[in-house]
Amino acid sequence: MSARTAQRGDRYPVIPFPAALRPRATAPLLTVVVPTFNEQDNVVTLVDRLIGALSPSDFEIIFVDDSTDDTPRIIMGLKRDIPIKLIHREAWERGGGLTTAIVRGLRAARGEYVSVIDGDLQHPPEKLAEMLAEARRCDADVVVASRYRKGGSAEGLPGVTRRLISVGSKWLSKLLFYERLRHTSDPGSGFFLLRRDVIEGVELRPVGYKMLTEVLVRGHWTQLVEVPYRFQSRNAGESKATLKQGTQYLQHTARIFLEVPDVARVWKFLLVGASGMVVNLGVLWLATSALGAAPHAGWAAGVEASVLSNFWLNRSITWRDRRSHRPLRTLVEAGRYHVACALGVAANLAVFTAAVHFGAATMVAGFFGVISGLMTNFAGASRFAFPAAGDAPARPVAQAPQPRPLPHRLEPAPADVVADEQAA
Repeated sequence: MSARTAQRGDRYPVIPFPAALRPRATAPLLTVVVPTFNEQDNVVTLVDRLIGALSPSDFEIIFVDDSTDDTPRIIMGLKRDIPIKLIHREAWERGGGLTTAIVRGLRAARGEYVSVIDGDLQHPPEKLAEMLAEARRCDADVVVASRYRKGGSAEGLPGVTRRLISVGSKWLSKLLFYERLRHTSDPGSGFFLLRRDVIEGVELRPVGYKMLTEVLVRGHWTQLVEVPYRFQSRNAGESKATLKQGTQYLQHTARIFLEVPDVARVWKFLLVGASGMVVNLGVLWLATSALGAAPHAGWAAGVEASVLSNFWLNRSITWRDRRSHRPLRTLVEAGRYHVACALGVAANLAVFTAAVHFGAATMVAGFFGVISGLMTNFAGASRFAFPAAGDAPARPVAQAPQPRPLPHRLEPAPADVVADEQAA
C-alpha cells in the first residue's frame, strides 16, 4: 500500500492490515458492514459472535470507524481467520452522520450479499445467519430484521420518548413513501441484508441514520422478506442518539421527497393543489376587485390560472420523470391535463348532486364531492396527461438527473481501500 493512504488529504484513508489478514482474491458470499463510533468495549465481542454465527460461510467484515477512542487500534489488533478491513474516517469526512459511513462500507463491499449491523451489540449478530439463509431460500433482494414484526421487540430503546420517536418516524416514512415502504414493518431498521446489485449504479444521498429507507426508496429490488428480532439494550458505552439525529431524519425525508420522482406522488399532487387554490383565489380577487371584471369572468380567469399553475408544478415536481421535453408534446400534455381537470370537476359535481339528492348535508356532500374530484383528477393526470411508459413498470422508473453536492455513487472501491498486495 502506498504511503499516501495515511495522508490527511486522501479521499479514502484506510488503516492498513497485516498481509496475512488481507482479503482473498475471490469475492466472499457476504460482506458485513459495521459502522462504529467509540465502541472499543464491543468490537472484539462483536467479531467473535459474528464468526460463531456465520461460520463456515465465506464472509468478510468491514468496519467504517469514526471513533476518537481506541476502537481502531483494537480492530487492527484482531487476529482472525476471516478478512477484516478498517476504514477510519477523519473528523472532516464525517458529514452526514451514520449513513454516510455505511455508504463508505458499501462502496468497499465485495460480497454477493451485503449486511449492515451496528457495532454496539444491540443488533444480535446471531440473527445474520438466519437472514442470509432466508435471502437464499426465498431468492430475496432485501431481508429486513424487524423490531415490529410478530416475535420482535424494540425493548432496547431507552425510555418512552425514544420509542415514541421511533414509532412516529416509522409511520411518517411509510405514509410519505408508501409505494416503496409498504412491504416492511420497520423502514427505520439499522439491521438489514441485501444483494449488492440492489444498489449498484444507484446514487445514495442519505443524511442521518435511516439507511434502510434510503436503500428501499432509491434501490432496485422486487422481493423483500422480514425476520423478527429483539432490539437489545446497549452492552457497553453510551448511546449516540441526539436531537441532531432527529433534525437529520427530517432533512433526509425532505431530500427523498424532493429528489425521488416516483414516490409520494399523491402528497406532491395535494401540495400542488393547495398552491392552486391560492392562485385561483388571488386571480379572482385581482380580476374582480382590482380590475373590475364581472364575477363570472374573474372566476373563469382564476380557474384557468390555477389549472395552468398546477399543470406546470405537477409537470415539474409530481411527474417530472414522465414529462416530455419537446414543445409540441408539452402542449399535448397541457391539453390532456385540462381534460383530466374537467373530469375531476364533473366527478365532484356528480357526487355532490347525488349526495344532496339522497339527503346528505350540504357540507358533507361538498366534502365527498371534493374527494371524488381529487381522486379523478389525480388518476386522469397520472394515466392520461403523464402516463408511465408501459403504464406499469415492474421496477422503479429511472430517476431524473439529480443535484449531487456530495455524491456517493456505488462503484468499485478505490484501489487504496483494499491493501495493495504488490506493494505489501
